Amino acid sequence: MSGRVIGIDFGTTNALCAWLDAGRTVIIPNERGARFTPSVVSYAPGGEVLVGESAKNRAIAAPADTVRAVKRLLGTRTSLQVGGRALRPEDVAAELFAKLRSDAERFLGFPVESAVVTVPASFSDAQRRSLREAAALAGLDALRLVNEPTAAALARAWLDRQKPGADTLVLVYDFGGGTFDVTVLRSRGSACEVLASAGDDRLGGLDIDAALYAEVAAAFSRDYGLDAEGDLFLSQQLWDLVERAKIELSSRESTEIVMPFMGPGGALSHPSFTVTRRRLEDLARPFVERTVHLTAEALRTAKVEPAELGALVLSGGSSRMPLVGELLAHLVRRAPESRVNFEEIVASGAAVEAAIVSGDAEGFAVRDVASFSYGVEIEGGACAVLVQRNESLPARKRRVFTTIADGQDTVEIHVIQGEGKKAGDNLSLGRFLLAGVRKARRGEPRILVEFAIDESDLLRVRAKDLDTGAEQRVVVSGSGSDDAAKLALLATRVAELSARTVLESGLADELEEAVAAARKAVSEGDAASRAEARAVLEALAGELFAARDDGVSRRTGLGVAGGAR
Repeated sequence: MSGRVIGIDFGTTNALCAWLDAGRTVIIPNERGARFTPSVVSYAPGGEVLVGESAKNRAIAAPADTVRAVKRLLGTRTSLQVGGRALRPEDVAAELFAKLRSDAERFLGFPVESAVVTVPASFSDAQRRSLREAAALAGLDALRLVNEPTAAALARAWLDRQKPGADTLVLVYDFGGGTFDVTVLRSRGSACEVLASAGDDRLGGLDIDAALYAEVAAAFSRDYGLDAEGDLFLSQQLWDLVERAKIELSSRESTEIVMPFMGPGGALSHPSFTVTRRRLEDLARPFVERTVHLTAEALRTAKVEPAELGALVLSGGSSRMPLVGELLAHLVRRAPESRVNFEEIVASGAAVEAAIVSGDAEGFAVRDVASFSYGVEIEGGACAVLVQRNESLPARKRRVFTTIADGQDTVEIHVIQGEGKKAGDNLSLGRFLLAGVRKARRGEPRILVEFAIDESDLLRVRAKDLDTGAEQRVVVSGSGSDDAAKLALLATRVAELSARTVLESGLADELEEAVAAARKAVSEGDAASRAEARAVLEALAGELFAARDDGVSRRTGLGVAGGAR
């Protein structure tokens, strides 16, 4: 074996690890020998944390102490009250990452410190950074985040890497437990290029489960007097039965949901409810039709006709529903690839990308696209887009702006993400100031703004007055919330970046002091000191990238005032 980077499919329902061994992708089993680990975390009395199948089993007896589908909460400020403690989504997700890391180390026989992690193509900047933070809390450096459908296409391309041939247009339809993504790619031998992506990070098999659960719970209440909504234990048991019934109906025409020994008033009986595939499909149809609509949108964006497609790849457990094949066939008249495992293909693709990152897949490459548009706010609250959605990565775009007032010597750069025409309709990623602008009448100064996004979805922003040469470079690291854990993560990443870059002694000393100050602010400081430390680190990270890009350590006079606040 070579390389020490693993691939992780961090799914809403299940998580998997994979590894590329002698040119073959291997799914890493957990300590029970299973090929996947349920994405469930349970906090037991005494401080014990259960992860995976153990947590899923405990969920029935202790639903209030158990968290499922935490992936859907990443990037939010949700506070989870679990087991008598307040937790952030990142804290819970970190337990899952730690479990995956431990299982990988046990199987591979050496320490694992780096990973390629897959994410929904529709994940926002905040969600991606939240996922990185969770991995870092578990001691894993997420070297690269790969969109899930892109990973699935990589896995398929890896199978054909030694076959010469013409370009093949590939459609990847990824319908998982919590998210849906669709991607159109061009594949040729060992190269893949993403043409367009679309998706919804709030659309998945869980939504179909919820619709079926509501119907079954209402039937049990009506026919047997059982109130699932008022009983956490009954509700959790019913959720598990509904999930199993949905899976079973992919291969059967009907199934029975039975609640053993659950008669009202203490009577021993076995309330049951029969669900047919036809009824499940009636409930699921709006969700599946939404996925087909997004698939058509991706094809239009890619300027690809369905008849031009050379391959259809299905991914995600929800793709197994017969209704998916039925509705998708009306749009894409092509049978799906038979050589792939729906549940494992994304993890296999992550393993291929891990090999690319570690240099063990020479000659194999993939070009992904930006999942969102990125721009800046201009006068009147409008949004000026620099990087368009579905633009190939890495991307570097420049545009010249000017001042809006006479004598203005400072400009605020407000970085935003999204498709809205107004800045307020989009996600704010941060703000920073460019000082030293030439004082002149409004509209005369020339201010160059440059956006650069690499394959890891890391956004770097540069602003420069073309007259005075005043310049600021920053790495936008989030929405600006006061979060000590995020500051700690930023300090760690800046320290790692600095260790990999040849720097002049002055900048190296300043970086060391800034990292130390940030870590002190995490443990001892208040919100103001953390905000100040974060601004300094973001500005210095910009200088680090400038040093790497230019081959020299170049000072630009960045300081606290120039950082994103």
